[in-house]
Amino acid sequence: MAGKQDPHGKPPETLRALHKFYQKASASDLANDPNVCDFGNLHQDGTFTKLRIVGTLKGSCLLGTFSQFAGSCGDFPDTDDVKVYEHADLPGLQILPSLLPQYIQRYLLSCLLHRDLSDPEHKTNVHFHHSIPYNALAAKYPSDIESANGSGGFSFFDCPPESSFHFPALDPSAHSSLTVAQFLNRKLRWVTLGGQYDWTEKTYPKETPPGFPKDLAKLTHGIFEHIQPQAAIVNVYSPGDTLSIHRDVSEDSDAGLVSISLGCDGIFIVGLEETSTNTVKHAVLRLRSGDGVFMRGLSRYAWHGVPRVLAGTCPMWLGDWPGGSSHPDVESEVNGRFVAWRGWMANKRINLNIRQMRD
Repeated sequence: MAGKQDPHGKPPETLRALHKFYQKASASDLANDPNVCDFGNLHQDGTFTKLRIVGTLKGSCLLGTFSQFAGSCGDFPDTDDVKVYEHADLPGLQILPSLLPQYIQRYLLSCLLHRDLSDPEHKTNVHFHHSIPYNALAAKYPSDIESANGSGGFSFFDCPPESSFHFPALDPSAHSSLTVAQFLNRKLRWVTLGGQYDWTEKTYPKETPPGFPKDLAKLTHGIFEHIQPQAAIVNVYSPGDTLSIHRDVSEDSDAGLVSISLGCDGIFIVGLEETSTNTVKHAVLRLRSGDGVFMRGLSRYAWHGVPRVLAGTCPMWLGDWPGGSSHPDVESEVNGRFVAWRGWMANKRINLNIRQMRD
């Protein structure tokens, strides 16, 4: 169980060195590195020697889950089967390439960053040093446009980028106030959904947490049936951002961890210590938009991190979010609601990490 692990433990030096190496590697070196498993670059046959197919998610079943999640978007195209790969050196590390189709990625992104980000119960890293005036912003930039994903209420993207509205600092002597553009473009690094993780104590508060978004819970459980989603961290990356090597051990459950990638490609390092041989087995993955990762079994408590986000790799059909879409109902493009922010996603990576807090 998670309680047997030390949440403050230090990662193996091997993985720290690997993290530093890939943080500094050039884009061309990454593209040709035989040690990087990249399902979008199939000529690198050497990276697949330690991967085996352990299952297949039927497209017909996925289509039912997707249509239930985003049913009001209209007709859905047929959904392909999704192969589930597992790494031989890391039992339980499962990779699901191209898990989410394009329309579900856009819809999910809108749910997370229009609806859930604007919910005051879902805390962000910005709350540590600033007050976010949700009600004042909603009053200043009202919207009466109802969207398919429930973001008919206020979204931070309703505020024009040039808005002078400020988020006041909790301690003005230590921090400056933030504009909306500063908040969305650079300062926002994460938002927590459901169980609100305490990053200082590395625990979950004992009090009843805010409700986890029901539609997101059904989507997750519909794909990964062995987890009951209770908490999530939505990481917001820009090129140059990293996530240090760590392991998730604060949950009182052995249920697996779910990770969904949206936007720019990211390099993902996963490693397990073998105490009997004092060695570390690891894998390096290049995750693309729509890919899924499931860490279960022995890999549930594996060390992992993100040393690199690759600039300019967001798919074109997603890069114009939130100001453009081939599915207008998804982002309420009626009257150009978010057109001023067109292209915000072009150099962003969103990683949705879902977990079960307690059995």
